[in-house]
Amino acid sequence: MTEPALQHLAQIFPQLPAAALQELLHAGRVTHHPAHVVLCHEGEVEHSFYVILEGRVDVFKILEGQRLLINQMAAGAHFGDIALLLDQPRTATIITAEPTVVFELARAVFARLLETTPAIVVALSQFVVKRFLVQEQKQLMEIARLKRRDVPPAKVFVSYARTDHAFATRMANNLLKQRIDVWLDTFRIEPGKSWARQIGEALDFCQVMVLVLTPTAVASENVDDEWNYWLDRKKPLVAVLHQPCKVPYRLSKLQHINFHETDYDQALARVAATLNTLG
Repeated sequence: MTEPALQHLAQIFPQLPAAALQELLHAGRVTHHPAHVVLCHEGEVEHSFYVILEGRVDVFKILEGQRLLINQMAAGAHFGDIALLLDQPRTATIITAEPTVVFELARAVFARLLETTPAIVVALSQFVVKRFLVQEQKQLMEIARLKRRDVPPAKVFVSYARTDHAFATRMANNLLKQRIDVWLDTFRIEPGKSWARQIGEALDFCQVMVLVLTPTAVASENVDDEWNYWLDRKKPLVAVLHQPCKVPYRLSKLQHINFHETDYDQALARVAATLNTLG
């Protein structure tokens, strides 16, 4: 498992030279866990950083007195970074959702490593700040959802070009996990019925649109028809910039969330938090 661990560390700390990555790898250990094992306890002071090599974990957090599943993480994800630097309580509880293999780095081992490779301090500090921003966005998203729990969730129509189907599907699935009612044609179109009629009905009964913007989407007549029809009815629209493109004038003054220059999880959290305040 050393090669997958090295690849994941290189993605997490791209600014570290190969020698420093090797030192980081040899300082840690690979551990195997069955399902339902608690790796981190919210509120506890613990001292290990983890990278998921295989499997999946669930992330739980206490918000407004409720224990909520706020995220799921799979291979390549990482958590527990603050524990390497500070004696701060864990911000969430992490439980294996299935048999999971992780790379684990203990704080005591990490502290010894800093004596020979101080560049790791800078890399980890940048990483911690970035991760904190993502977590903050997700917490705001959950709080917004809780404050609106007595209001039926808005139905969200996703408009996109066919060439952007993979991104639209990934985003829709992630939003559905956050209990956001997403209407995506590949999820909701019924066979044997008019495609155009079903799209039209969805445009009428949904309350919020998420528009995926790419050069192909901007050039698409179908996408153009959808968002113009939407704006003509003065419904709220959230524009998602998946790829750099020239934004049509009518959309230029609306809220945009940038995926091509921002971490995916952070941008997704902004989308979810925004949707939880609309409708």
